[in-house]
Amino acid sequence: MKELPWAGRDPVVSAVIPNWKRKDDLIDALEAIKAQTYPISEIIVVDNNSDDGTRETIEERFGEVNFIVSPHNIVIQALNIGAKTAHGDIILHQDNDGVLEPGAVEKMLKVFDTDPSIAVVHCRNLYYDSGEVFDPFRWFTPAEHESDGVFDVPSFHGNGALIRRDVLEETDYIEPEILLYQFERNISAKAIDLGYRIVYYPSATIRHKISPVRNRGWTLYMTMTGGVWFLARFYPVGTALKKTFFYTIFFVLYTIKHRTFKDFYRGMEDTLLGLPKVLRGRSVVSPRTVKILESKPYETSLIMYGSYDTVRKWLAAHALRRRGTTGRR
Repeated sequence: MKELPWAGRDPVVSAVIPNWKRKDDLIDALEAIKAQTYPISEIIVVDNNSDDGTRETIEERFGEVNFIVSPHNIVIQALNIGAKTAHGDIILHQDNDGVLEPGAVEKMLKVFDTDPSIAVVHCRNLYYDSGEVFDPFRWFTPAEHESDGVFDVPSFHGNGALIRRDVLEETDYIEPEILLYQFERNISAKAIDLGYRIVYYPSATIRHKISPVRNRGWTLYMTMTGGVWFLARFYPVGTALKKTFFYTIFFVLYTIKHRTFKDFYRGMEDTLLGLPKVLRGRSVVSPRTVKILESKPYETSLIMYGSYDTVRKWLAAHALRRRGTTGRR
């Protein structure tokens, strides 16, 4: 593995934030970036054609920000635009509703110095209001989340991640079909296949607000298309089919829970219609890479913690209601 591109000097960090109609949250995010103990040399906001006065406000309050406007909502493809525009050695990527702790970037940068094969370092995500750890897949114990350890992971959380720009260039950025979910897995699969590591460093922290603009059907649609296309592009046929089966179980349970039937059918249709294009760019990763990607459960975690836990809560709540009704008789 070659040495770090910035060997012998301090790395230059460029922040890239995709944005859509989150003016007030974006202001908080930018203030936190400016308050970092390690200097952020460049801040790029790629706006997905917001109509809430975001551009005017940011240009007035943050004149140093490079504000790029897309003519339409390109969602996470905004990261491609920002990263290709950036001049830094490292891309700090975060959501527009993320608020970094002041020392987060400095802490994550030190991790790169421990191993030149590290491509991405991502920090611990906390819910903004409650301070609880965001770990929907239950990949780590509470003690590990509180530790100063560096943990290898098969993918990363895009909110609060430092990504080497040379690795993004080497892996050709994010595939054009990816709208939002799974972009981290796409980057990770290609980087790991080239011999790089993706790591989690919980000692650095970002607080994440809950987005009010997303709805359940939209979430299902993005998860369905991005997830199946990821498997079709990178996994061997047998493994891809098995994982798609697990995904489908989750999609069905999710649809029943949230009554997102229209989005389920639309997602299935668009996933199938998009498959030919994805398959034309198919690039199956090595067995070693598949082993690393499967070192932490993904699709089965969605079923276990996204659906099974919900069913258990339903049954428990139903039992309580029945006992309450029986007690009143």
